[in-house]
Amino acid sequence: MTENGERCRRHYQSVYERNQPEISKGRALDESLHHFLDQRPAGKNQSAFERAQGLAAALFWFDAGAVAQSELASLALSRVLHFDNAVSIDLLLHLASHNPETLRWAIRYSKLFERIESPLLLALRAALPGDDWQVFFGVCDRLLDQLKPFDELIAHAEKQLKHLSLLELFSYLSVLAYQAFTEDGSDDPSGQQWKVYNRIILNKLRVCSEEDFRLSESRLGQSLKRHLSPIIFPGSSNSDGVRCRQNLESLALLIDATQERIDYEGSIDWFCFDPECRYQLKPGESVIYNQSKTGTERWQRTGRKSDLLWHYWMNRAVHEFALSGMAEQIIGSPENHELNQLAFIKAVRSQLQLQQIYGLEDRVSLKDGSQVQLHHLLLASELTSVFFQKEFIQPFQSHLRESGVLTQALGRLAMNGMLSGENRFPITWSEEQEKIRKITSWTVCDEHPKGSADSAKAILTFWTSDFKALSQQLKQQPRMPAPRLYEQPFYKIGRYSFQFPWVGAQQNNLTAAINNLRRVNARRADAQAETQRVELALAESLRQRGFAVEVGYRPAVTDADDAGEVDLICHLDGVVLLLEVKSGYIRSTRHEVWVHLTNTLRKAAWQLRRKQVAVLSALMADQELRARLGYNGHEPGAALRAWIVDTSIELDGQLVDGFRVVSREALEVILRDERQLLRPIDQLDEESRDSLFPGGFKVDRFIAVVESDELWRDLC
Repeated sequence: MTENGERCRRHYQSVYERNQPEISKGRALDESLHHFLDQRPAGKNQSAFERAQGLAAALFWFDAGAVAQSELASLALSRVLHFDNAVSIDLLLHLASHNPETLRWAIRYSKLFERIESPLLLALRAALPGDDWQVFFGVCDRLLDQLKPFDELIAHAEKQLKHLSLLELFSYLSVLAYQAFTEDGSDDPSGQQWKVYNRIILNKLRVCSEEDFRLSESRLGQSLKRHLSPIIFPGSSNSDGVRCRQNLESLALLIDATQERIDYEGSIDWFCFDPECRYQLKPGESVIYNQSKTGTERWQRTGRKSDLLWHYWMNRAVHEFALSGMAEQIIGSPENHELNQLAFIKAVRSQLQLQQIYGLEDRVSLKDGSQVQLHHLLLASELTSVFFQKEFIQPFQSHLRESGVLTQALGRLAMNGMLSGENRFPITWSEEQEKIRKITSWTVCDEHPKGSADSAKAILTFWTSDFKALSQQLKQQPRMPAPRLYEQPFYKIGRYSFQFPWVGAQQNNLTAAINNLRRVNARRADAQAETQRVELALAESLRQRGFAVEVGYRPAVTDADDAGEVDLICHLDGVVLLLEVKSGYIRSTRHEVWVHLTNTLRKAAWQLRRKQVAVLSALMADQELRARLGYNGHEPGAALRAWIVDTSIELDGQLVDGFRVVSREALEVILRDERQLLRPIDQLDEESRDSLFPGGFKVDRFIAVVESDELWRDLC
């Protein structure tokens, strides 16, 4: 073991031993494991491997009782199993004998069974012949076996398509994607199918050469003439047509195989991360199944909550729109007025949500130092959706009803576009200056009555994924988050900007904006300031309800602990609220939710437990804090509530280590007493007003509403 590894071992062992006299062995072990999971001990030269090595060498793993009582043993051990040489096989065999479920869950969390050549896995399989372990490894094998035929199909199809450039692949993909808009198409064109296209494009970018990004006008024209025109204008070249149909068939095979693989990956994620997933090896029966429907029902309920909150923000936006005076104005051309008006309202909706819930200001700063108005940024994406829906998708569907043939409908659409001097191909492109010119008209405001080219350029930059830079990133830093199709829906190749009409017409522009800011560009300079504004906005909402609120309080450091900064301490009528605020992005998979739970929210609960102790002490000893909060009590612990307030909706109402997770949006609705706005706008009337506080706002009632989930009752 290295010197740093030994330092880590001593640290984890000392935390365990220091806490054990005060709390149970399992709790003491969890306290030590929190340190490991949060990359402690910190140090400039301290590596993740050395921390894993130090943790695996700690003696507490041989205390079967402590491990059995621990909530975090499997999670921490799974991080150790990411390395093949951080843990001894002797320790794993001891755990297999004394704490088998802990080890099995660690293998599931880490997906160690996917690394079939891992020395750890091979050693375990050779040394654990018991029936229970044979069933477990048999299930793992069965899950991996399901991937093999699709991997073979994918490899075959990719070999058939290897000769295509990135743009040529785009041409074929853009044709097949229109199947989503046929009667036999997907009911959710922006859902599962986009994951497939995203995977195919990212895999292509991983093997792209420099030539793929050297795109001139002549190369662009030749590529489209050879690979797109023969499909949508058949008969122009018989040899090209045959070759194009072969490419189209190979890509269709690749799409189907990739879809199947992603589906089976979902099954593996279910096995690895769903606590209710059980397994079996019985002839004719599925190897994995859920112990109950609780998790599925919770996931579905989360979807219904999201839908209700969509109505809430739209209702608020309609009200804001009416107050602004814009309702009496014609927006754009008269024939497009209604669609443009709806786009404007949606942009107002997104702006309200981004500012109140996610802490954004009126302007967004970009990496190059430029700024753009948030409203213009959002309006541009909504107007893009309107444009593609009206000019591409609707005419295509009309042509398809007439001809019944997808490629003929696309050909009609493209031909009509050429006759009117417009690009209506299945994929659109233009040079940067032309794209900026088109966007400029969407930036009209009092400051720039004719629009601003600088703002338009900033908008284009914000929504653009530079595919050459992304290709290099995927090769050099494969773990870095890559933008999904809808998160940055302008794709830069050479000097051209490409768009898929089927993405632009259907994407959720609010989710795209949030995830662009919080997932793809999580390290932006403004991110920390936005998080602080999230706390300040919540503090102001609470003050409007009568709470005294202390933001960013730092309890005194003691020999036992430094609890760090407390986000919000709130007091009203003898009741104290301690709030830990977390702000992130919108998650689309259960695995992403699991990562959020076991990283961000687990850490938040751990911090909250320590801060709770420090705040209770401060409420007795810090007279200035008591004065600022107007608190005169002598037993703060009797009336203190500690919550994790999360901008995400996925874990709203659940408990993490005993602490309730409360959606920031749910708090917004409750504090404003606007439950009726969760209904669709056509269901709103005076009689639908249903106050959560019929007797006036009272702190006890507020806590009861939050902790009972009353907001959602009878709605989802």
